[in-house]
Amino acid sequence: MAEYMVRVEIFKADSEDYIDLHKGLEALGLKRTVQGGDGLRKMPPGTYFGSSSLTAYDLREKVRLIASPFSHPRDPSIFVSQSSDWSGWLLPA
Repeated sequence: MAEYMVRVEIFKADSEDYIDLHKGLEALGLKRTVQGGDGLRKMPPGTYFGSSSLTAYDLREKVRLIASPFSHPRDPSIFVSQSSDWSGWLLPA
């Protein structure tokens, strides 16, 4: 399975929408945290990290299906990137 970083921006959403978005993406294996060499770290807002056997395109489509109901009046912005190596300066989770 490949590791992916996913960035999602939904428009005109309220806090309940974000809670439901986080739950939906976590069901896909995408979390708002990442395990670093020095412990669990928080991803920046709207950014998720996780493993999947899907292609980047297929994962993007699944994310789009989850995020679209929460984004008004336009479709969510979504970026999916496969990660083989990463470095970050992130806050502890």
